[in-house]
Amino acid sequence: MGREQKYLAKGENDHPDLGNFVHWYILEFQLKKKDIADTLQILPTTLNQYFKKRSMQFGILWRLSQAMKFNLVMAIGEHLNIPFETKVEKELRAELVEKEELIKTMEIELGVYKRIVEK
Repeated sequence: MGREQKYLAKGENDHPDLGNFVHWYILEFQLKKKDIADTLQILPTTLNQYFKKRSMQFGILWRLSQAMKFNLVMAIGEHLNIPFETKVEKELRAELVEKEELIKTMEIELGVYKRIVEK
């Protein structure tokens, strides 16, 4: 197999066909292909050609995400099955731990107040 054809060979852990992946999300969200093509300033036939592509340039994927108002990059990342936490998720997790500690403290205080009132 020539060097220029290696990227076409499918391996065991290979990526899904990206064009099909994008097309599935467009159908799933019931988006109009014409609207997406118009936003991208391309012909609808060009958009249909994207759906046949196994791979796609990142710039096209980026622009498609913006046109669809959906983060295709993140959706692809979720299919990798590699744990990842965004900056916002990390901040929310830290806030949750802080709130849980506050709740524990308040439950203890409430218990003390209840004992005082019962006397």
